Amino acid sequence: MQAKWFFIDSNAELQATAARFLESWHTNAPFQIKSSGTTGLPQLHTFNQTQLTHSAQASNTAFELTTHSRALLCLPLSSVGGLMLLARSIVGDFELLLQLPSARPLQNLRQKIDFVAMVPTQLQQSLEHDLPQLKGIAKILVGGGQLSSELIAACQSAQLEVWQSYGMTETLSHVALRKVSPIEASFYSAMPGIHFSNKNDCLVIHYPALQSEELVTKDIVELHNPTTFTWIGRSDNAINSGGFKVIPEILEAQLDKYLGAAFFIASLPDAKWGQIVAIAIEGNEKPVFPDFQSLGLKAAEIPRKYALVPHFERTETQKIKRQEILQSLSNADWRPL
Repeated sequence: MQAKWFFIDSNAELQATAARFLESWHTNAPFQIKSSGTTGLPQLHTFNQTQLTHSAQASNTAFELTTHSRALLCLPLSSVGGLMLLARSIVGDFELLLQLPSARPLQNLRQKIDFVAMVPTQLQQSLEHDLPQLKGIAKILVGGGQLSSELIAACQSAQLEVWQSYGMTETLSHVALRKVSPIEASFYSAMPGIHFSNKNDCLVIHYPALQSEELVTKDIVELHNPTTFTWIGRSDNAINSGGFKVIPEILEAQLDKYLGAAFFIASLPDAKWGQIVAIAIEGNEKPVFPDFQSLGLKAAEIPRKYALVPHFERTETQKIKRQEILQSLSNADWRPL
């Protein structure tokens, strides 16, 4: 099978990586993909061509990608998102444009595109700087992080068709999708052949076509039925402050429009409360914080300290490396609010 791949960037490493993938595909060799490591040490996962083909066919059906389609690959080929787009193009026999990952992947785009997969940073930059090119894309898939309410509103205002994915390296990209624009769905819906359960409020994935054993995640969800759920946050990020559970992701969504810089919610040990809420902020200057009490936050949710971090360390897909950042900070870096 001849891959219909065209390189926007004449980068030798990009072309060599794609060629190695194609060689593995033709020889039916195993594929090894390393997880991002945002929630722990990166792990190497091995899959076969049958598993990649099954996942690719499901995605192609969901996004109506056919032999007449054209897609843009602007994610790292080392990530599951980038690798699976290679697989989708082979299985679907559609045209794929490849370029090096950048914050503005559409900046020099001249061709009409039917599909693109992005991370939130790329979507935000494209909305701000390359809106005409973005509006010319039929379907946009976003993964690698949750979308803020402001970013979703901007997509809706531009009348873009945007889908948010839920998945991980272990599941070969997405196992569920949520449409966020032009009309936002409140929950994720499973891909065909996949169903969910929960264990200790965390999502359990049942994906028989990919693996025989269930996959227990650390994602706190509200399970509506075996095929739909609302994502709430990560159990390994949860903060117990005086017996009250604070979910950082929920609090981040509440505070996002009040802080002009990138930030994330963290916990710090406290003699009285056990843990308290703190904010790590990217930048060198203290922002103007809102009056937290006026926002209707519970006492345990109100941030008590903050730290300035000149530059957040991120993965190739622009996920903030929370644990590495927190480990680099000392007690002296945290200032009272």
